[in-house]
Amino acid sequence: MNTERLMAKAESLGAARVQQVSDRLIAADLPQGVRAERSEDGVTLVAKNLRRRMLDDAILRSFGR
Repeated sequence: MNTERLMAKAESLGAARVQQVSDRLIAADLPQGVRAERSEDGVTLVAKNLRRRMLDDAILRSFGR
């Protein structure tokens, strides 16, 4: 198999997997006042006092696992 074709196939499969995981994270149930947004780097959690809430809430600490 041609190296370029192999690399193109791998990139295509990787992009599909990233999209699938991103969709799963966006659809996850989150505590009230917390939302997930798509960004260039993936998925970002947005909330007031998020750092403090992540310390207190096990759901937020395990987000993405």
